[in-house]
Amino acid sequence: MNNTPNILNMKRIFLALSLILSLTMVSAQPKNAAEAKKAIDKAEAAAADAKKAAKPATWVALAKAYVDAYEQPARNILTGTPQQEVKLFLKDQQVLGTTEKKGAEATYIVDSYADKDLYYTTDGILELFLVTKPAAEGDLLGKAIEALEKAKSVDPKDSKAKDINAMMQDIHDKLANEALNNYLAGDFAKAADLFKKTTECASNPLLGQVDSLNTYYAALVSGMAGNPQQSIDFYKKCIAMGFYQTGFAYSNLAETYRQQGQMDLCKETLEEGFVKFPENSNILIGLINYYMDTKQDTGRLFELIHSAQALDPTNASLFYVEGNVNKQLGNTEDAAKMYIKATEVNPDYVYGALGLGMLWYDKAIEIQEKAGEELDDNKYFALVKEMEETLEKAIEPFEKAFAQSTDPEIKGAIAEYLRNIYFRLREKSPEYEALSKKYEAFLKGE
Repeated sequence: MNNTPNILNMKRIFLALSLILSLTMVSAQPKNAAEAKKAIDKAEAAAADAKKAAKPATWVALAKAYVDAYEQPARNILTGTPQQEVKLFLKDQQVLGTTEKKGAEATYIVDSYADKDLYYTTDGILELFLVTKPAAEGDLLGKAIEALEKAKSVDPKDSKAKDINAMMQDIHDKLANEALNNYLAGDFAKAADLFKKTTECASNPLLGQVDSLNTYYAALVSGMAGNPQQSIDFYKKCIAMGFYQTGFAYSNLAETYRQQGQMDLCKETLEEGFVKFPENSNILIGLINYYMDTKQDTGRLFELIHSAQALDPTNASLFYVEGNVNKQLGNTEDAAKMYIKATEVNPDYVYGALGLGMLWYDKAIEIQEKAGEELDDNKYFALVKEMEETLEKAIEPFEKAFAQSTDPEIKGAIAEYLRNIYFRLREKSPEYEALSKKYEAFLKGE
């Protein structure tokens, strides 16, 4: 059984953030790299002057020069813009090459310029950009933070506190945006480093924030980048700050421990996560995998479930969870009893009926596959009969779940199962054939 880490859809958050950041780029900035470098040289010279260095404004100006240089290569480029409009805007800059690249969540058409790569969706909309040749050397945003820290140190009256805080927030957002860009482009190592820097910027006393979301991203992408220890450290930070992501912080941390062979920590993390999030399927699958891989008695798993049920006996989902465990372990009859129990505890709990329907449907598919491998005709027809009888067992719970569900996606999925069942059994009765057509019409929106 696979325990797939939860990956948040970063693209959705990225699109909102990148639009905000793009819109902030229309302020006055250097026209080219030479101007940006000249502005830095001037600001650094001022900071080297003892008299001027005693003024916080000098260091704020230096920080701004670094940030302006950071922004310069992609100045005023707006994500969400069609490719032809971007090319018109950059008419004085040559496209050196166009390639197709597979990113973390999509495939992009990439136009490469001398100092940046622009990533377009397959329908020609600019989704992200990466600067490949900054306007000046070095970690420009890191240098800007150092300048702001110096500004704070020479500003005992906090006369520039508001400006410093605003610039730090802007730097934080730019780091987060660049991290997301690199993640989407598929450069997990660089993205992980940038997510780490984003959290460090947030926790800097000049900003003093708890950045739980980017801490989670740092953990997640560090794992993708092949840096398990950093991933572990950040997942532990997520848990410490209470940012559990409905239990995925636990399941992902446990999976990382498992991959590192740290099975005691894996078990400890899964059990702790299960107590808080018994409905999280990744935690549940992780526990099942643990007991099966280590060949330990699964009785401990049921002890955890039963303890949760004792504390919350009216929570139907806990009986549904026990049904899932039994299903995964191949205990079909026990699984059926628990799904039924879930509906008894709460007749309106749609997943109890849905779980029971899925149990019998999956069992029927298993029998069908077995029949497909059977060469003896008598045994084959016996298996076909058993498969059809098992399919019929799925009808009642699926019909109940269909009637109960208000979620369009769940309702559509159930309708698909019912259509398939009735179509498979249509020769048994005219009613089944009619019901197959009924759900076919439902799925077509008729």
